[in-house]
Amino acid sequence: MGLFNRLFGRVVRPAPTSPEAVRELLFDAVQSQDDAALIRLCAEHEALLLEHYPAWLMVPESVRKEPTHLQRYGQGLIGIAQCLAQTRNRPEMFQRMMGTPADNPIVRWQETRERANTLMRGLDFEGALSLLTPEAERIQGLSGGNAESMKAMTSGQMAACHFQAGRAETALPLFRQAIDLCRRARDDEGVVVYLENSFEAHRYLGQGGDAAGVARELAVALEQVGQASRARRIRKVAEVVRAGEPLNRVVAQLDSVTLELDELPALIEGRLQFIFCRNRLDLARTTALVERGRELGGEGRYGEALALFQEARRIDSYSPEPRYEGAVTLLHLQRASEAVSWYDEVEALAPGWYRCRAERWLAAGIAAGRIPYGAFTVMRTLELPNLGAEDRLRLTRQAIGEAPGVPELQLQLGRQLTALDRKDEAREALEVGLAQAEEPDIRSRLLIESAADAAPSADRDRMLHEAMEPGGNLVAAAMARVLLHSGTGQRLVH
Repeated sequence: MGLFNRLFGRVVRPAPTSPEAVRELLFDAVQSQDDAALIRLCAEHEALLLEHYPAWLMVPESVRKEPTHLQRYGQGLIGIAQCLAQTRNRPEMFQRMMGTPADNPIVRWQETRERANTLMRGLDFEGALSLLTPEAERIQGLSGGNAESMKAMTSGQMAACHFQAGRAETALPLFRQAIDLCRRARDDEGVVVYLENSFEAHRYLGQGGDAAGVARELAVALEQVGQASRARRIRKVAEVVRAGEPLNRVVAQLDSVTLELDELPALIEGRLQFIFCRNRLDLARTTALVERGRELGGEGRYGEALALFQEARRIDSYSPEPRYEGAVTLLHLQRASEAVSWYDEVEALAPGWYRCRAERWLAAGIAAGRIPYGAFTVMRTLELPNLGAEDRLRLTRQAIGEAPGVPELQLQLGRQLTALDRKDEAREALEVGLAQAEEPDIRSRLLIESAADAAPSADRDRMLHEAMEPGGNLVAAAMARVLLHSGTGQRLVH
């Protein structure tokens, strides 16, 4: 019989001599993903498993000391329990291993994290921290399996809560802890996420040198996960930060690729857009309050909107957004003097933010009685997208008749006439505006509008150079730089 078995390739397996030997055979089947062997062994040794499985849940000391052995042991136990439940209708082992949520640290951690995520989405960062802080202490003793990743995610989540609560200095060591844990767990994507957050926390605190160092570290991590283009971008940002990042600057987006102005090619092909780039992120609660305030303002509920902007202004001492929106809202409420002080705060936090300089000039003129309030309401009306070209032209000319010394209205008139292909009249309107414009922001925008359609000439270059002078509109200066560099009169997206 033995010769017959050898000839036909049949192997007689020796019977396991102990429960531990059975366990090792089962673990081998789980590791090799041999489902047929796992099912057969569970069927053959069901009674033994029911008897000894509870004792196996106490992991031997020698196994706990070796991470690879611990991972094999844990996966083996889970595989046996799942097989018994699915193929032998014996769920007791799986239920005993998992325990109740209160007993099982992994289940409890998952539930806690989900509850914390819900609170964070609702912007209750302190509430989320009250759940995460004790949970972080409870999982400190875990090892093997996904323990490092669990600890990393908990630390990262706690760091994000502190950051969004305005405590970036408290968030930084927690972000670094999450980075180190992800590296130990070989979680490259996690390393990228927490390095990005750490970079923003250093920037928020005005720690340019530290931020640049983290940015270089992030660039290496991005390359390791195959994101070479993002790595190139962050290296450039590191240079800007290390040199002393401005509170506010303009960067370019060329076909969705973000570039510093000195990176733009001489020949620009594609869609070019300029966007503002600050040296700090807005906190999530600030953003939410500003968005809701804008909605209320759009409904004409200016008093309610202003209250939200005031709250956002209190929460985030660095953000220009609530101050800018609040200044506009104060103008709607005909409180021009207060609007001027809010515009001053915008300028201090983000010099040149959108049109804050020109709008401040307008608010000061209204407050002093030099400019009628109607000039502001007309300019806001002209921003409505469904207003027809002829209606825009009529409203603008009417406003100029009532407030002839407002160069912003001449800029609007010039744009409307250009859109109607009445270029000679448009040129005259812009020239009138330039003769009136003393405030640098509006003057630089008038210069760009005049130069954009002009043929190359010394006079055109003079206008572009003047548009780049300090104190003017940042987007206008960026446009002038590109037009001078490219030597073309192409239209740019503003």
